[in-house]
Amino acid sequence: MTKPLTRKTAGFTLMEMLLYVGLVIIVVSSIVIFGRWAIQTGSKIKSGLDVMDNARRAMEIMAYEIKTSRSVYTPTSIFDANFGQLSLEQLAINASETTTFTDFFKCGDWLCLKRDGAGVIVLTNDRIKVTKLIFHRLLNSDRQSSIQIELGVESVGEGTYGSAIELTTTANLRAY
Repeated sequence: MTKPLTRKTAGFTLMEMLLYVGLVIIVVSSIVIFGRWAIQTGSKIKSGLDVMDNARRAMEIMAYEIKTSRSVYTPTSIFDANFGQLSLEQLAINASETTTFTDFFKCGDWLCLKRDGAGVIVLTNDRIKVTKLIFHRLLNSDRQSSIQIELGVESVGEGTYGSAIELTTTANLRAY
């Protein structure tokens, strides 16, 4: 003979069901919020690394070119102004010329390098915008020129989180 069903063994009550559904909603919401936070944090970190990598690489290239230059070509250089230009006189690689010139300047939103007889080389990628480019000419105690560079860059485009950085460095001309 089977035992008759009582209220306790018959199933869930409405209050129990509402409690379970509420707990599931809280757990799922917590997981979704944490997932969204993790994705945003990853995007912020990626944007910051992209900005830092572009600025660092551009500064290294400019410092290297300054160090390997004979002199600053002042007629086309623009100092102490935002979005200035630096023109450098360098030893020519080919035997038909003795010197060549290299220029650094802002073209569009990017930092560019131009060598005599060659096309423009963009040093920063399209996800980066140059916000500051100032060249200062300094004289050392032995009257040798140094160039101080101030470079500011920030991320652009949809989905970026406003990463920005400003770097400053100084490089001495070796005067070969």
